[in-house]
Parts: sequence; C-alpha cells; structure tokens
Amino acid sequence: MTPHDEWDYDGVNEMILTDQKIDGKERHLLTHPDRNGFAYTLDRVTGELLVAEKFDPAVNWATKIDMDKSSKTYGRPLVVAKYSTEQNGEDTNSQGICPAALGTKDQQPSAYSPKTELFYLPTNHVCMDYEPFRVSYTAGQPYVGATLSMYPAPNSHGGMGNFVAWDNLKGKIVWSNKEQFSVWSGALATAGDIVFYGTLEGYLKAVDAKTGKELYKFKTPSGIIGNVMTYENKGKQYVAVLSGVGGWAGIGLAAGLTGGTEGLGAVGGYAALANYTALGGQLTVFHLPTN
Repeated sequence: MTPHDEWDYDGVNEMILTDQKIDGKERHLLTHPDRNGFAYTLDRVTGELLVAEKFDPAVNWATKIDMDKSSKTYGRPLVVAKYSTEQNGEDTNSQGICPAALGTKDQQPSAYSPKTELFYLPTNHVCMDYEPFRVSYTAGQPYVGATLSMYPAPNSHGGMGNFVAWDNLKGKIVWSNKEQFSVWSGALATAGDIVFYGTLEGYLKAVDAKTGKELYKFKTPSGIIGNVMTYENKGKQYVAVLSGVGGWAGIGLAAGLTGGTEGLGAVGGYAALANYTALGGQLTVFHLPTN
C-alpha cells in the first residue's frame, strides 16, 4: 500500500470482512483503512481493488491511488515529490506532510454496522515536518534517523482528530465529528444505531450512527486509548471502557517526556493534553436502561 515507505505508514490496521451488494450483486468484501490515509475496499475472493480513497481530506503525501487497471502503477499511490523524504537518492527535509508518522489511524480499530452499512473510523488529523539524519545501528537502542514535529492539519478545524463515518462502497465520508485530540480508542457500533468511542481527554461518547449527533458523554478519570466493548448479563446490556492515557499520543504524559521532538514529535504535538487529563487506569461500566 505504501511502497518504499518513507513516512512510517506501515499498514498495521484491521481488515474488516463484510458481505454487501454492488450493482445488485452481493460480493464478499474486505475493507482496510490504512495508516497512509487511504481506505481500501477489495473483493476478498478475487483480490480486485474496488475503492481506494482518502478518509481524511488533509492527506497530501499522495494525490490518489492509481485505479487504472491497464497502468503499470495500478493500485499504487501517486506520490507528491515535495512530500517525499528522499529525493535524488538523498535524504531531505520535508515540511507539511499529512498524515504524520502516527498515520491517519493507527492500531485503534474501527467498527462496522450492517444496519447503516457504514464504517466508523477513529482518526488522527495530524501532519508533520520530517528532518532526517544519519544514525548508526546499536543493538537495544532506537534506530530512527529522523527528527519529527507534529501538529494539527493546517487550514482545518484546529483539532488533531476526527471520528468519521465512512461509506466503503463509494469511498466517501458520510459525516465527521471534529475532536480536539486524536481519537485513539476503538469504535463500537450497536444494533440500536448508537456508536461509542472514547477521546484522549477521557470522554466516552455515544453518537447517532446515521447522523453523528452526540447523544451522551461521560468523563472518565483518564484519557481513553482502550476499546469500547459491550456485553449482556441476565438480560441487561452493559457498555464498558478502560481509560488510562498512554500510547503514542499519550507518551509525553505516560513517560514524563517534555522535549517537543521526543516520541517522534508526539510529545510536542500533544503537549496540551496534560491540561485535560491525567495518568491513571480505570474500568468504567455502564448499564443501558431497557425502556
């Protein structure tokens, strides 16, 4: 998906399997929202690439994925030269690359609702400046060779995250909720047309699956990077989430780092997070009323 990856967009993201109708015919699909900012829809039987579009308009390292089946570059990204980190065989300082090395989404899993036929994607709306340098390999030590600075995508809402409802057949954003920080939790879609996700400030949010309208939120003691879950016990439904800020976006708080370029630039990018949440771990469980 990102040949000769120069930006750390390794595609660790989930691949969700669905059966959906295209032109009246049911097809067995695989949908993969990649860290590089493109969401891919494939026929999982034949491997045919059906859709590949940006799920954050800020993505700029490539203009598009080549969908011309007769082309030698079919299925590959068309890279924008000025956002490459290597030009003419030499490392180069590159500015304004979107997304940052965090990816447009990282390990935080999305969810799918068979009722709405939409995917719900927790995303990073973050860009970076990339300054490479030569580094020698030493066993047990970081082997990066770059200094990064991260910041919210320019000319946008000023925040570092969006929670996105994605149409995998059209390759379109249906609705998008703006967040001050990256949405680093997993999403949960329910049969009641409610979608849950958590924020780095520590809010568990419930939104309308069709419109994205916020229906409820609850402030947990720490930032949420865990995955929202639901279960039933004795006829009652519960929703639970583990809060406890950390991970890449919370590395400054979790590891006590203060340098702006530490954590590959995440410390500086998320410096304001300390004003909204604190360290700690807690499992919060909610009971859903039956009426």
